[in-house]
Amino acid sequence: MKKQPIGFMDSGVGGLTLVKEARKRLPNEDMVFIGDQARLPYGEKPAATVREFAWQMANFLRHQEIKALVIACNTATAAALPDLQAQLAIPVIGVIKPGSIAALQTTHNRRVGVIATTGTIQSAAYSQQMAALNPDVQVTGLAAPQFVTMIEANQRHGQAVQTIVNQILQPLQKSEIDTLVLGCTHFPLLTTAIQTAVGPDVTLVNPAVQAITMLEEVLTQQQLATTTPGTLRMYTTGSVAAFEEIAQQWLAQPDLTAQQVDIQKEKNDGPDR
Repeated sequence: MKKQPIGFMDSGVGGLTLVKEARKRLPNEDMVFIGDQARLPYGEKPAATVREFAWQMANFLRHQEIKALVIACNTATAAALPDLQAQLAIPVIGVIKPGSIAALQTTHNRRVGVIATTGTIQSAAYSQQMAALNPDVQVTGLAAPQFVTMIEANQRHGQAVQTIVNQILQPLQKSEIDTLVLGCTHFPLLTTAIQTAVGPDVTLVNPAVQAITMLEEVLTQQQLATTTPGTLRMYTTGSVAAFEEIAQQWLAQPDLTAQQVDIQKEKNDGPDR
C-alpha cells in the first residue's frame, strides 16, 4: 500500500512548532508542510478571507494525497476547522481544543491567559472552548500580533526583543494567571522572552504538544500509522530564503530545503463527502 503523508498548514513559519513535535514523536511518518508567508499575517484579516486561504492550502495538500490534515495555525483553526472537518473525509486536527485541554490540565487557580493574534482573540475561540470544558475557568485574552511579525523577520533573541515582549505582555501582570497559552503557533519560537516577561510562576502551554498527541491517537485508532522512516517536504508561498533560514534553525536541519508554490489558483475538487 502506498505510504501517504500527513499535511501541515500555517500562515507562515509558526506551524513548524508542530512539525518539530511531530517529527520527534512520529519519526516514521512522511510529512508535507505549507506556509502561506506571501499573505501573512492571518490574524488581522476577516474570518471569511482566512477561511478561503485555509481551503487553498488544504486543497494543495489534498493533491499531495495526505491521509490527515493538521491546521497548524490558531487563526485558521478558529475560522475554518468546522468547515474542513465537515467536508473532508480525512482526519482534520486544529490547535485550539488541544491547547484548551492542556491549559485546563495545567492551571491550579483556574485563571488562564491566552496570547494570540487579533483574529483568534476576537473570535473568543479559546475562552469558549475552555468554558465548554470547565465553566469555572477564567480566561484573559491578549492580542499580540507584533510577535508574528518579529518571528517571521527572525527577531527572536536579544535585549531589544525582550523589551518589546515585556511591553506587550505588561497588561497580564495584574491578571493573576498561573497558566499562559501560546495561542499562535509562531509564539513558541519566543518562549524564552515570553517566560522572562511573565515570570517563573506562570506556566507556558504550547498547544503543539497536545495537538500531536491527538494526531497520534487518530493515526492509531484509524490504523493509519506507518513503520518505515519518514520524510519531510516543505513549501512556502513567500521567500524561500527567509523560510529556510528559520526552518533550518528551528528544526536543526541545516540541509533542509523548501520550494516556492502559488496556491491562489489551487483547484478545489469539492468536498470528500
